[in-house]
Amino acid sequence: MPCGLQCWDASGKLVVDIGDYNTRYLGRTTLTLPANVNLASGYYGGLTAAGSFAAIVSATSSSYFNTNNFATRTYDGGYSVWRLSRDVTAVTLILDLYAFI
Repeated sequence: MPCGLQCWDASGKLVVDIGDYNTRYLGRTTLTLPANVNLASGYYGGLTAAGSFAAIVSATSSSYFNTNNFATRTYDGGYSVWRLSRDVTAVTLILDLYAFI
């Protein structure tokens, strides 16, 4: 049976739809972007540049951040997160990591 991943934001808008691909959940990790830092990376075994992706589940900070204030990219053995917002306060992110089957 085919499977995929669909995610909606709080208003019901579909923000991720990869129903054409089978995926495997690798795990969950936490990353903190310190104040005045726009890029942070973390390591996670099993991630690859061409066959994986990271989805931001939540953002916690003293300022208001939405998950779409960040972009992710995986590479062999890890992931990177970019801050897209002009707000430079520290933020802690929870990411779910997936691999294409």
